[in-house]
Amino acid sequence: MTKRRPVKVFNLPNFLTLTRLILSPLMLPVLLVFLLRYNFFWLNCVLAALFGLFSLTDFFDGYLARKLDQETIAGRILDPIADKFLTYSTLVALLAANKIFFYWVVLLIGREFFMMGLRTVALEHNFSIHVSLLGKLKTIVQMVCLTFIILNPYQSQGFTGDAFTWNVVENLLIFFTLISSIYSAKQYYHDFIRKLNLQEESGSASMQTNHDED
Repeated sequence: MTKRRPVKVFNLPNFLTLTRLILSPLMLPVLLVFLLRYNFFWLNCVLAALFGLFSLTDFFDGYLARKLDQETIAGRILDPIADKFLTYSTLVALLAANKIFFYWVVLLIGREFFMMGLRTVALEHNFSIHVSLLGKLKTIVQMVCLTFIILNPYQSQGFTGDAFTWNVVENLLIFFTLISSIYSAKQYYHDFIRKLNLQEESGSASMQTNHDED
């Protein structure tokens, strides 16, 4: 029987996670708030590429951790925190730059707090809520949506001329992001309630068995 060698905490997957965790809230808000106001398309492309690069680290840290057999407890803990830092900092920066409607920011950040609450309660009851396919799809759609919002130079020009296509696509992406966010949260909530009920039933059955033995 081969003994599995210990995995170093500071490895490439965790380095990518830490990069997203530390640099995204430090760099992105400043760059987005102070540079998007100029609304140069080439500058928007650079900022969108930077956000896309940070977003890709979310895929590659998990992929490399599994591929290189370098999964760690630190990585599992830091990865979702880094995701929240990236999402929150970008949404708040876009709001400050007048690139997104404030209510969409409230809904998207509120959904993340709701999910954090569910997962915290689940851990307190010794079970976990696994990421669903819809949850992964929501993350992809949201990242594409935020990238497009950063890229779009026509937000203030309504639906006339060249602005029509850009703003229609942006609004569709926002719509699908909100729908997938709300529906996936509903799915996670039902999964949470199902597992909580099963655990309570198991606990009640165990207590009843002990009572009968007494």
